Amino acid sequence: MTERLSLQASLSDGIGLGLRAGLLSETESPIDLTLGFDELLFPVESHLFGRDSQSQTFVPGRAWVGVAQTWEFVRARAALTIQPVTDGLEYVPHFALETAFKWPVSVGWECSWEESTWRNLVGISFTLKPIEVSGGLSEFQAWIYRDGNFGWYNTPPTGAVDGIGNPGWWLSVKWDLPPLRTTAVAPMPVVQCPAVVLDPDALKPVVDLLQQRLMRADVAELSVRAAAGTTDDPLSMSVLRHRLLAGGASARAALWRIALDSQGVVAERSQAAITLGEDPQDADLEPFEILSTDPAPALRMESAMALGRIGKVEAYKVLGVLSRDPEESVRLAAKAAVEIGPALGK
Repeated sequence: MTERLSLQASLSDGIGLGLRAGLLSETESPIDLTLGFDELLFPVESHLFGRDSQSQTFVPGRAWVGVAQTWEFVRARAALTIQPVTDGLEYVPHFALETAFKWPVSVGWECSWEESTWRNLVGISFTLKPIEVSGGLSEFQAWIYRDGNFGWYNTPPTGAVDGIGNPGWWLSVKWDLPPLRTTAVAPMPVVQCPAVVLDPDALKPVVDLLQQRLMRADVAELSVRAAAGTTDDPLSMSVLRHRLLAGGASARAALWRIALDSQGVVAERSQAAITLGEDPQDADLEPFEILSTDPAPALRMESAMALGRIGKVEAYKVLGVLSRDPEESVRLAAKAAVEIGPALGK
């Protein structure tokens, strides 16, 4: 708030001083909220209600609170002034509109309801920070309307007792006070980042996860190509399988995770098993034995072909069980693996 203090001097039939403080700014909130005091020395427009400002011994001034909102080209203000009178406090509502172009000049209109009288003011202001000079016509209706006729009346009517119906003028100068104190911007601390030390053991789970995702994408591609049947190129599928196996032990481990995933897609699991079965190793005997009991016939058939390539005694025991499988394709694959497996094995 100390950065939004302003002093204001107004001149009409008297000189009054004022002070205003910004409570909220539109740059920080949806509205602009201001608190102020004015007419601290003399009531500037006391003649409007038949009072002589020079004869007054006590000038309490008035307090006001205002709120404002700015749109693209216009700014609306609403305020409430509070002023002591002989029988208590007088509350006067005000409403104003002014232009809000990005120029140093603005034009505005203000109305208020004071002592059962409808008042109007128009004005123009020039802003050259930190000074703002405003001036205009008070009781604007008296300038353009009198005795039921529209016109231009720049002199008061004959025999006027007060100034309500008199065309008048006003002038105001506002000065934005500088901040009471300057808040120094705290320097940004310089953070020295330590040298990056890569721990292979800590990175291994991340590498495994990345490899697993890449492997699943390639296996999914194999399953799509296999579903295409004879229209696909078998050579490209063979190249892709060899590329998968080129990853070594970690690649085989990732393929086995896909093949043994009971919640996975059967077509993708089958392609993983086929890829592993093209070059089976002794360590693959146990996982292929697990696949031989899988509910999916396609996986049992692929395990039979791979077990025939392994050619171990334990593999033939499992093939004996598969040769009695209720699924015909699995029985035929197991019998063929027994007959031609040794020729395909290592």
